[in-house]
Amino acid sequence: MPDGRRDSDQHRPGTERRQLILVKGRSVGTAVLAAVTLLSMGGATGFLLRPVAAPQELRAATEVTSAPVGHEEFADEHTVKISLKRSSAPPLVVGFDGRVTAVSCKAGEALKSGQTVARINNTPLIGLATSAPLYRNLSQGHKGDDVKALQTELIRLGYGVKADGTFDGRTVMAVKELQKAAGVDRPDGTITSGQILWLPASAVVPDSCKLVLGAYVSSGQTYAEVPAQLISIIVNPMPANVVDGERAIQVMGVTGPLDKDGTATDAEFLGKVAGTREYRLLEAGDKEPELTAVITLKDHLQTLRMPPGALFDVDRDSGCVQSGAKAYPVKIVGSRLGVTLVVPTGDASAHVNLGASITVDSCG
Repeated sequence: MPDGRRDSDQHRPGTERRQLILVKGRSVGTAVLAAVTLLSMGGATGFLLRPVAAPQELRAATEVTSAPVGHEEFADEHTVKISLKRSSAPPLVVGFDGRVTAVSCKAGEALKSGQTVARINNTPLIGLATSAPLYRNLSQGHKGDDVKALQTELIRLGYGVKADGTFDGRTVMAVKELQKAAGVDRPDGTITSGQILWLPASAVVPDSCKLVLGAYVSSGQTYAEVPAQLISIIVNPMPANVVDGERAIQVMGVTGPLDKDGTATDAEFLGKVAGTREYRLLEAGDKEPELTAVITLKDHLQTLRMPPGALFDVDRDSGCVQSGAKAYPVKIVGSRLGVTLVVPTGDASAHVNLGASITVDSCG
């Protein structure tokens, strides 16, 4: 019977041996296949991890031994904090009697030194900003601080005099030119103090005007009232790393000279600042905000731009660079990422040495 044959086959002695051989054959084959696989993976991994040869261009590269020198204008610009110093100003007063025949005063508009600010009995009243008010009539031969103050303002206005405190012939001619420009009928070169409206600054912006066209005025009557005057702008503090040299300061869009101690006192500059809309808004406010300005070198430097590695024997702001076989000293004035700006003490080359091509230790 079929079932009986199958059972008898399963129990035959040869059948069990054939099955064992078959199992062993499969095990050996699986082991060989695994070994081949591992060898293949190892070979691939070794291929992937082996060092990659550098491109021919990089293998042929040599050390950089020089660099071109660029040119750059250097302003040494710094943003700084500033404070404003003011002083109260007395009312502006008329110095002689008469009827007002013309007046140019308007609240909020600047009165400028050297200009006619009104006419009384058709005589020009000239506004003049002097460090010392003119308290007496002045003519040729007079000497004193008031004469020197007059001469200093005449110089600022562009007239060719010397501020030596002596009312000489050149001062007479300058006053004549001033009077003629102001509309004086017969300029004589003498100063009548009553016909000068003293101004506390080269330009002042009145809060209110008191003269009325056609009204009669007397000596000592108020012409206009002015707010506290700006007498200096102070940088606080001055940056420690500024480059030596005359400096300029920009405040509220106006640029003027800055003293070495970080104070701006130039009367014309202060007058322009005081005449700006920003300053007037500042004056009208209850609190003074934190103010900033920009300071720069008055005359920008023409500098050389080079890699930092070109410099050697550096001591503070001085150092050396080498070009070819020649080394020369330079002054370091600025730097930024990858670039140093220097001013040479003499002629400079278009290239500087780098690395192993720097063959000296100093420029002496």
